[in-house]
Amino acid sequence: MIEGWTTLVIGIMMIISPWALGFSDISLAKWCPILLGLILVIVGAWKIFGTIPVDVLSVTEEPQKRKRRTKNNVEPQK
Repeated sequence: MIEGWTTLVIGIMMIISPWALGFSDISLAKWCPILLGLILVIVGAWKIFGTIPVDVLSVTEEPQKRKRRTKNNVEPQK
């Protein structure tokens, strides 16, 4: 999880670096970190918010049955 946030922050820093470091007048030098930063922001957001539950990815015919729990997160008596 921390890797996702780190990637996201580095991506944002890459996007603002041409203006923060003063080389935004040079076109190629400006667009390379912006595009790389956008890629890093997308990858970081994907790592943070793009999780898929394991049983959705299951290739078996029947998904795994989850244990029923009560409000107190205790298994019900049988």
